[in-house]
Amino acid sequence: MKKFLIVLFLGFCFFYSNAQIVERDLGGNMFKNDSTTFKNEVKIKLDGKTKYTDYKVFTISNDTTYIDTTLSLKKDVKFNYLRKDDFELLPFHNMGQTYSKLGYSFENTAIFPLIGMNAKQFNYDKVEDIRYYYVPTPTSEVMYRTGFEQGQVLEALVTMNTSKKFNISLKYKGLRSLGKYRYSLASTGNFISTFNYHNTNRTYELKGHFASFDFFNNENGGLTEDAINYFETNDPNYTDRGRLDVNLANAENMFEGKRYFTEQTLSIYSKQNAQERKNKQKLEALKIKATKLDTFAIKNQLDSITIDSIAIDSINTKKILKKNPVAKNIRRGIETIKTPTLTKSETIVPKIDSTLAITEVSKTILDLKLGHRFMYETKHYRFKQSSDSEIFGDVFNTPIDDHTSYQHMNNDLFLQLNSPITGILRAKIGFLNYNYHYNSILYYNDQTISDKLKGNAFTVGADWIVKYGKVHLNANAQTIITGDITGHSLKAAASFELDSIFSFKGFAEINSKSPDFNKLLYQSAYINYNWQNNFKNEELKSIGAQMIVNKWGNIKATYSIVDNYTYFNEDSKPTQANETLKYFKVIAQQYFTFRKFTIDNTVMYQKVENGDSFFRVPELVTRNTLYYSNYLFKNKPLFLQTGVTFKYFTSFKANAYNPLLSEFALQNDTEIGNFPVLDFFANAQIRRTRLYLKVENFSASFTGRNYYSAPNYPYRDLTVRFGLVWNFFI
Repeated sequence: MKKFLIVLFLGFCFFYSNAQIVERDLGGNMFKNDSTTFKNEVKIKLDGKTKYTDYKVFTISNDTTYIDTTLSLKKDVKFNYLRKDDFELLPFHNMGQTYSKLGYSFENTAIFPLIGMNAKQFNYDKVEDIRYYYVPTPTSEVMYRTGFEQGQVLEALVTMNTSKKFNISLKYKGLRSLGKYRYSLASTGNFISTFNYHNTNRTYELKGHFASFDFFNNENGGLTEDAINYFETNDPNYTDRGRLDVNLANAENMFEGKRYFTEQTLSIYSKQNAQERKNKQKLEALKIKATKLDTFAIKNQLDSITIDSIAIDSINTKKILKKNPVAKNIRRGIETIKTPTLTKSETIVPKIDSTLAITEVSKTILDLKLGHRFMYETKHYRFKQSSDSEIFGDVFNTPIDDHTSYQHMNNDLFLQLNSPITGILRAKIGFLNYNYHYNSILYYNDQTISDKLKGNAFTVGADWIVKYGKVHLNANAQTIITGDITGHSLKAAASFELDSIFSFKGFAEINSKSPDFNKLLYQSAYINYNWQNNFKNEELKSIGAQMIVNKWGNIKATYSIVDNYTYFNEDSKPTQANETLKYFKVIAQQYFTFRKFTIDNTVMYQKVENGDSFFRVPELVTRNTLYYSNYLFKNKPLFLQTGVTFKYFTSFKANAYNPLLSEFALQNDTEIGNFPVLDFFANAQIRRTRLYLKVENFSASFTGRNYYSAPNYPYRDLTVRFGLVWNFFI
């Protein structure tokens, strides 16, 4: 019955979306890729002038982009389970499993410790990852992709504005995939709901979200020694990977999380608001005047004009009335309306990186705001086994049913000043309450393992964002002044934009934070997995630079120094390094186009100058794509991109995956890497639908069976997968 309802719903959406075709002369270039036309179509005209830039997407830091329905190589590399570019990640064989890291980033590190279990959180959206929307018409997006052995993932989004002031969105991602190997089932259900509101004068703004995540996996512990031999020798009796023996046959883990978040701001004083009210009154008077002149058509045009539209594009507003001589006096009235200065949320320079999200502050603005941010989040991690396994050692009792719980609440209050001299200056204070806990205290031999880490922390900090000419400055400082944990952070970035082609950014960061909670305290039915540590704070210093030249590509280099780096050793126990970690990374991306062909290259070079005994990365990682792009058939109804992607990384002693902890631990026996992966893809766009076909690792049959995602965990064999992304603008 459920399948029937899903098919019926998708069929209705397909019929409904094709029955409403927006006229292209009114749609700007929003539907520029809709090159197909059909007979007997019903054309709907939108009020005013709706463009693709009206369909906005923004984050909590007000980085603003637009709903993009075009097809590009960037869309191909993001068409995966994470919906992100996974260049620095190496996926396990099944969709929904974890990833091995090929590169690390120490940027934007929080001062509060996390729960840990990091191998389960690659698809866990943080507050900064949540996207909010502003759309003139109801909008939806559906993403579907096949998995492995009865596997698929479906992500559906719907968002709408009930008015210009209020928007809501709902998004759900569901995944279930059995996988090629035994006991490797992955199942996911993620739900996110957002809302944002502002009053007429934007003196009050509110945004928030509710997020729920659950990640379930059967854990097989990787292949046994005999199975690895069969795999590497390509034994014909084991081409069906389900026949290979695995280390665990009864283990599973689950990670769950729920979050409630709101942020609201209230304008205490603003010179701008008085001018906006005067402009609004003047515009209403002009509409009344148009009615008295019996110019009904002109009044309808004026009804679509708002103070915001005049502020954003006063030229287009005047053009609406330019051709009609009766509207001469009304047009003069429009010209006398003073263009109001835009507030922070209205005039955002779209950026890739939140450290470069610079807000334009006019010389005439003076705005003082009071804001409040609240977040309450719960997380649970469970590991279960019906019987114990010698891989993890002796046990207290069976069956195994480990359960780790974590709750934390953040309350932040801030005062924000917008002015031409200071830019955006925000002073903030915060309160954190956390509770990381187990069911009981553990007494074993001479050890006493506590049941909880519970406490509070009070913080103070400041943010500063300003623009002087073509120079953008951004700084953030925060410190814990009192509480049960300590930490501080100082971040600064400066960027220079010569034009739309060239930009340069430099950034630096100093951070001190406690290691993750699961490294400080852990309880398990397995005796070897119980500890309570009193580690020092990890001390991080990082500096970097990035240069972007649109015609030539971009390059980014970072250098990080970490003291007291904490990791899981060869016995999967948390250890704090005695020596300083020094890590250098540079990523370069460049592409060349000749006629219909393009070659796109991304290369990462890494060097561990100090600390390679506990911190391992491949020295070189590269991804190179050669592809062909062109419109096909008469009237260009289909846009095609097809080509081959080559991936490679040098061999290194990658960390081993521990399914009990859902963490990666140090190992010194096995190297992975030094194998090429060739993927063939053929992607097409028809109107606002993107179709994806990929043949993954088609080089497997002639490059040897030495490809692994982690020790004992083989990478994917040759696999054919397809999917689509479909946007509806109703």
